[in-house]
Amino acid sequence: MLFCGYFFNVCRRSKAVIWGGWWVLDINHNKGGLPDGADPLVDGILKVKDFVSKNGTAIAALLVAVVAVVGGGLIYNGVRESNIKKAQEIFGVGMLDYNADRLDDALASFTEAAGSYKQTPMGAMGAFMAGSIYLQQKNVDQAVTWFEAAANGAEGGFVKGQALEGLATAYEEKGDAASAVKYLERALKDKGLSHRRSAIRWKLALLHNKGNASAAGAYCKELIADTLAAQYHQKAENLLASIDAGK
Repeated sequence: MLFCGYFFNVCRRSKAVIWGGWWVLDINHNKGGLPDGADPLVDGILKVKDFVSKNGTAIAALLVAVVAVVGGGLIYNGVRESNIKKAQEIFGVGMLDYNADRLDDALASFTEAAGSYKQTPMGAMGAFMAGSIYLQQKNVDQAVTWFEAAANGAEGGFVKGQALEGLATAYEEKGDAASAVKYLERALKDKGLSHRRSAIRWKLALLHNKGNASAAGAYCKELIADTLAAQYHQKAENLLASIDAGK
């Protein structure tokens, strides 16, 4: 009741009318500002109205921009989620075919996932699986193409390191030891392959042993010093002894 009486007095003193959803306040300002005893609440409302009147176009443009950004983000997220789901479905069909040894059908699914949905995790996985199948089939050039797609994909994740190892194996098959070493050294630095470091070092030692005995010996020493590489200690010691004997 007190609030209603107060509001009535404000409206009566201000000659307030409703127009277009706005309270239009007719207050006679004098040169010094508000008349004596003017209500500060009314003054605040007037200032807001004046601000909106003067800056209406800018405010409208800002609201349009905000709606566009928010709406665009929602659309992008919706499309991305849809693409991820489609890629998962296609990849799943490929895995069923792969496990059933229907490699040609599996390749069709994996390459579709990798080609049409390469910005998704399943796209990277599809590229890696395609490279693996081509490597099994001794189609090394195609294996390289798909392993590179997996290694360089935006959503490569842990598949990236495995693809680097796949590239090393493919180039070794091609007889290009230098390229194999290059990709293995990249794989060795990949944090996602920390569990594979001992195996990668051993591969590097064997590859370097064909032309760079010093580098091969260095990798053997790293393996011998690594307490987590016990399964490679004896092999590394034997290779290091062979290298030392050949000096």
